[in-house]
Amino acid sequence: MRQSPLTNVLMKIFSSGFYRMHSGMLIFLFGTILCYCFFINTLGSVPTWAFTFWNLMITLSLVSSPVIMVFFCLAALIYAVKSWQYVATQLANRNNEFLYHSVSSFNKWQQFKSWFYVQFSIFLPLIGYALFASIIGFNFGHYTIPVAILLYLLVLLILSVWIFIRLSNRLIDIDKQTLLIRLFRKWNKPFFLLYTLFVFDKLKITYLVTKAISWVLIIGVFAVFSDIKDGSTVPSLVILMIATAHTLLIYNEFRFNEKYLYFSRNFPYSITRQFLGAFLNYFILMLPEVLWFVSAFGIDSFKLLIQGFSIMILFRSLLYWIGLNMKKYLIWIFVLFNLVFLIILYRVTWVIPTTFAPIAYLVFRKNYLNKNLID
Repeated sequence: MRQSPLTNVLMKIFSSGFYRMHSGMLIFLFGTILCYCFFINTLGSVPTWAFTFWNLMITLSLVSSPVIMVFFCLAALIYAVKSWQYVATQLANRNNEFLYHSVSSFNKWQQFKSWFYVQFSIFLPLIGYALFASIIGFNFGHYTIPVAILLYLLVLLILSVWIFIRLSNRLIDIDKQTLLIRLFRKWNKPFFLLYTLFVFDKLKITYLVTKAISWVLIIGVFAVFSDIKDGSTVPSLVILMIATAHTLLIYNEFRFNEKYLYFSRNFPYSITRQFLGAFLNYFILMLPEVLWFVSAFGIDSFKLLIQGFSIMILFRSLLYWIGLNMKKYLIWIFVLFNLVFLIILYRVTWVIPTTFAPIAYLVFRKNYLNKNLID
C-alpha cells in the first residue's frame, strides 16, 4: 500500500532518527532482558532436552512467568517514554517547525494513520519479539500472558499516537511559564540544586517513570529473593536496583551541566565541593526512597544509603571520563551492576563505599576540566 507524503516525511524524521540516536540504548535494553531471562527457570512445561535451546527457554520464561512479563512491560514502557521524548525534542527543533503547519493541515484520521506507522516502526523490536514469544507460548499451552502482552503493546502504541497528535497540533508558546517557574522565579536558587529544579520543570515524565521503576524493583526484589535468609542481602540488592534505575537522571544531570553550566568551571568552587554538590541533588531526587529506607530499616538505612550514593556518584564520575557517549556509558553501567551484584551475593558490601567513593573522586578530579566531553 502506498504511503502518504506525510507518512514518508514523519518516518524519515522520527523513525530513522530514533534508531540512529538510540542504537546503544537498544543494544543494552534488549541485551539485558535476554541475559536476565537466560538465568530464569521456566515453569516446568519444557521437556528436559529443550533446556539446551536457550532461546526457547528465554521465550517461554516471558510467556509463562508473570514476574518476567512485568519486567518486559516495564522495559516496553521505558522504551515508549524514550520515543515520546525523542519526538517531542524533534518537534521543538527549529529545523522541524514546518511540521506544525504541514501536519495540522491534514485531518485527524490521516494524522493518526501517519503517526501510527511511525510508532509501529519504532516499536518493531518489541512487537516482533512479542509475536514470536506468543507463537511459542501458544504451542506450549500458554495463552493469557501472550495475549496480555500484545494488548499492552497495542495500548502503548495507541497512547503514543495520541500524544504525538497532541504535540504536533500544539503551537509553541515561548512566553508560557510553568507553575514551578512562577513559584520560584523570585527565590534565590542554590547552585547545586539547579538540576533538581530543572528535573521538576522539564523532566517530570522522566522523574515519574524513574520513581515507578524504583518501586516496581523494590517490590520485585523482595518477591523474587524472599527465600534469602540473610537480612542484609535483599536490602543491598534493592539499593543497587534503585541506584541503577536513576542512571538516566544521572546522565541527564551531566548533560545539563555541560550544556547550561559549563561556565561554572570558572566559579571559585573547589573540585571537592563540585564533587560533593551532586549528593544534594541525589538526596532530593531520591527523597521518597530515602524516607522509605529510614522507616523500613531504621539505623541500618544509613549504611544502605551510603552504599547507594557511592554507586550513583561513581556512575556520575564515569561520565566525566567517558563524556556523552551513551553506548559506552551503558556498557560500563552493565559491568558495574554485575560487579556490585557479586559483591552483595558474597556479603562484602563494605567494599562498596570504601572503594567506589574514592575511585569516583579520583576519576572526577582527573577529568573534571576535560574539554572534550561533548561528542
